[in-house]
Amino acid sequence: MGGAVKEVKSKGELDREIKEGSAVILHFWASWCDASKQMDNVLSHLSTDFPQAHFLRVEAEEQPEISEAYSISAVPYFVFFKDGKTVDTLEGADPSSLANKVAKVAGSNHPGEPAAPASLGMAAAPTIIETVKELYNVNDSSPLKGIKKGPILEDRLKKLITSSPVMLFMKGNADYPKCGFSSKVVEALKEEGVEFGTFDILSDEEVRQGLKKFSNWPTFPQLYYKGELIGGCDIVLEMKSNGELKSTLTE
Repeated sequence: MGGAVKEVKSKGELDREIKEGSAVILHFWASWCDASKQMDNVLSHLSTDFPQAHFLRVEAEEQPEISEAYSISAVPYFVFFKDGKTVDTLEGADPSSLANKVAKVAGSNHPGEPAAPASLGMAAAPTIIETVKELYNVNDSSPLKGIKKGPILEDRLKKLITSSPVMLFMKGNADYPKCGFSSKVVEALKEEGVEFGTFDILSDEEVRQGLKKFSNWPTFPQLYYKGELIGGCDIVLEMKSNGELKSTLTE
C-alpha cells in the first residue's frame, strides 16, 4: 500500500493492520488543525519513500474509541508499530522527527534490502527531511504549534467550563444524549449522584472546535470540575470503577 495514507474507520480495522506485523505509522489528526493537515501531507510524501510500511490516519474526534485507547490528548500525534507492538510515538508537528522515526521503524526504503538498524535512524532519510523542510519551511528546533486561540473565544470558553462546578460538554443533553460515549458519562454521573451542567457541542460549532484546541483534547464528551479538565469517557468510567469519581467531583 505504498504511496497512500489509509483512513481507518474502526478499532477492529486498526487492530488487524497492526497484527500483520509490518511497520505501521498511525497519524491522529483533526480537520480543524492546520498543523495536522500539513503533517498529513508530510506523511503522504514519506509513504512513497517507504512503500513496505503501512501508513494510516485516524480523525481523532470521529473515532473516540481509538483515540481513547491510545490516550490521545492533542493532535497531531503519531504512533509507530512493528511486529504487532508499539515501538515509538511522536507528539506535535515536527517533520524532521517524523521522517527519522519513520526511517527507524520502516527500515530500508528499497524493498528487498535488509532493514536499516535503529541506530541509523538519524541518517537514514536526509533527502526526505530536506524535501520536507523545503515544502513546509520548518526549522528543526521550531516545530509547528497549531492554531492560536482568539482571546474573545477563549474568554467565552472559560466562562462556559466554570458555569457549573461539574460541567459536561457532550453531544446532546443529559435527558437526550446523542452518542454512546456521552450517554455512558451521563449515566455514570447520575449513578454517583453528582449534580452537573451540560453543554450540547452540536449546537455551537465555534465552541465545539474551540474547546478541542483550548483543552488539547480532541474528542467529546469532556468533563470539567471547577474549570479543570477531568477527561473523556474512558477516564470517567475508570474513576467510577475505582470509586474515585464522586469524591473527586465533590471535594
